Amino acid sequence: MLATDWLGTACQGRRRLQITVLPYCIGVSSAYIGASLNAVPLWAAHALAAWCAAGLLLFWALLRSDLTEHWPDPALIFPQVLFGCSAVVLAYTLIDASRGLALLWLCLLMLFDIHRLDTRQLVLATVGSLILMLCATFLHDRLHDTRIDLISEWISLGTGAVVMPVMRQVSLKSYQMRHQMLTQRAELASTVANLERASAHDALTGLSNRHHMQALLDEEVRRLRRTEQAFCLAIIDLDHFKQINDRHGHATGDAVLQAFARVAQTALTPTDRLARWGGEEFLLLMPETGLPTAQQRLEALQQRIRSHDWSREADGLSVSFSAGLCEPGGRVPLHRDLERADRALYKAKAQGRARTVLADRT
Repeated sequence: MLATDWLGTACQGRRRLQITVLPYCIGVSSAYIGASLNAVPLWAAHALAAWCAAGLLLFWALLRSDLTEHWPDPALIFPQVLFGCSAVVLAYTLIDASRGLALLWLCLLMLFDIHRLDTRQLVLATVGSLILMLCATFLHDRLHDTRIDLISEWISLGTGAVVMPVMRQVSLKSYQMRHQMLTQRAELASTVANLERASAHDALTGLSNRHHMQALLDEEVRRLRRTEQAFCLAIIDLDHFKQINDRHGHATGDAVLQAFARVAQTALTPTDRLARWGGEEFLLLMPETGLPTAQQRLEALQQRIRSHDWSREADGLSVSFSAGLCEPGGRVPLHRDLERADRALYKAKAQGRARTVLADRT
């Protein structure tokens, strides 16, 4: 890209250099316009243009080479401000017609980076520029044919000395308000994201909640009707979970639910979606999966759950689950398929638990 080729990869440096070019172009263009109107000596316009070009080329070379990357001021903000002040002082000294505009030019240069300068840097740049301008007023008679009103000139410079600190305070206040607004906007976005996550996930296990899973199931049914790509769902129930609560307490029961969610997520594929359906029941959605593959996946999950070290939650604890597996066909409402899976789950419990039973076909 042209900007990268010319200004390098340091984004901050590119931005600062692009910003400071504008005031110099305005100042030099004004000088040449004045020269074309015989209001400014042509040699003075040439001198100002050469000084500005030399400084910008120096900053371009430094920023383009990335030599300043590890410097305290990698974007060379303060050096560029000082150089801008020197250009203003040069124009103030050489071009008689620019004396009334010099302070405006100085304010323009300061305005771009005033919120990035600390108080010491601002005082140094402002006081230094005004002292040099004051010295230039004493040299004016030797450089120009006309004489100036020193009292009026000193009043203008004094006004500049007052305006600069005031402008800094206004700029800082504006910058702080903008920073506060951006911070509040980021906090609001984070809060909204957290609320959205909370509304879609179960607080205990971190899995999708029933409401969110219902939306996923509806979308999967719509996709099935469009593409005829099969999917399976299974209702999973942890075996003898009431006994776990009664023997070990509800805190252990909660720990079992959390551990089941963690283990199940590591055992399933990235496209599978597991949700807490209610209590110790979970619903597993397996997109683009037929019954044979879905049954194998549930058997592998059963082995993973049974081989997990449940003694971390309670001594002598073992966990298994029963599941009812169904492949919706998209021909009946989804709640009918969920009822089929639920009936298959009850059959799995009746047959001794710790197993998966296929739902009857509609």
